Amino acid sequence: MQSSRAGFQPFYSYRIGQQTQELDRSAMDEGYYRSLANELATKVGRLTYFVSHGPSIGVYHEEVLKAVLRPVLSDRYSLRTGFAFDPSKKASQQGDILVVDETHPDAYYFREGNFAVVNPEALACVIEVKTSLDRKRFTEALKALHSFREITSNASHPITFLFAFKAPAFAPQRLSDWYSRANLPDSLLSYPMAIFALNAGLLMLREVPGSGHAHFVVLGDTQQGPKLKCLSVFLQTIRKSVLTHAKHENNPFNTAALNGLSWSKEYLKLGVGAYNSGAV
Repeated sequence: MQSSRAGFQPFYSYRIGQQTQELDRSAMDEGYYRSLANELATKVGRLTYFVSHGPSIGVYHEEVLKAVLRPVLSDRYSLRTGFAFDPSKKASQQGDILVVDETHPDAYYFREGNFAVVNPEALACVIEVKTSLDRKRFTEALKALHSFREITSNASHPITFLFAFKAPAFAPQRLSDWYSRANLPDSLLSYPMAIFALNAGLLMLREVPGSGHAHFVVLGDTQQGPKLKCLSVFLQTIRKSVLTHAKHENNPFNTAALNGLSWSKEYLKLGVGAYNSGAV
């Protein structure tokens, strides 16, 4: 890999090794992220011992993720659910977690408890949460997130993310099928910044010279159980999106557990699948 920098410029500021393609070693103790990953894994499905109502279980899992996000975000930002609204373009689809800048003077069109209709300019990022991820839910989530990006009438599109508690292995053939069959345009607005499944790993948005943008698989998180290193990158990417919205230059990736991680050589494009049909 020729570039010494990784990711969607200038969004990322962590480096990638010229020869080894490994992300720089982090000084952060991996035990911290292991505890978060285990906490998420322990809580998923807990409500199913009592009820089988899918929407209620989904709302509970959103709250589980919010409990992990709140301690790593500034009080300037609240975590809500609801819609973005632009008078000229109407409303987005409903989003699971909206990270809202409470200092924006015109943040809300409507608010009741944690439910809100938000001015897109006040949105730092939007996170879709899935209990389990398959091709159908993958496409549904990307379409919902795309609605937040396309509704914005100015250049400050909110950064989007997809989080899943469970997913089948991110195998090359499976991912290629999901991307090739997703009915979305191959444009930057259609791609979440990161897609993370607690048990399967992480896909990240990167620029492809001459081919726009695409998702790459983060490799090297090989331990059994929850993918703690990928979780660390996912959480710090959310933090970076919030810092970018606030126009701060801080680099949160120096607290991620990056040691041993690398990018896949092949990448995934919507409507195409795995480019060059190689293993990812």
